[in-house]
Amino acid sequence: MENAASAGGGALNFILMAVAAVFIIMLFVSGRGDKKRAEAMKEMVSNLKKDDKVVIFGGIVGTVTGFKDDTVEIKISENNKMTVLKSGIVRVLK
Repeated sequence: MENAASAGGGALNFILMAVAAVFIIMLFVSGRGDKKRAEAMKEMVSNLKKDDKVVIFGGIVGTVTGFKDDTVEIKISENNKMTVLKSGIVRVLK
């Protein structure tokens, strides 16, 4: 009877190790995607130019009018400007 119990325990250990390996691979792959996305955002923000149309975090669309250290000045309408952090820019519109 002990042989039957130990054989079942070996199969269970193998299954647990396989599940753990799949989990580790998924963590590695998802972390890589986040890193690529962060690099793309950093490149997008560093390539901003005056008169680019951008979307900021709240969904507000504006036109870049100036830059300071880590902020961007955005013209939202004819008489309204806003200063936002570069990290608040979500997308550059073409």
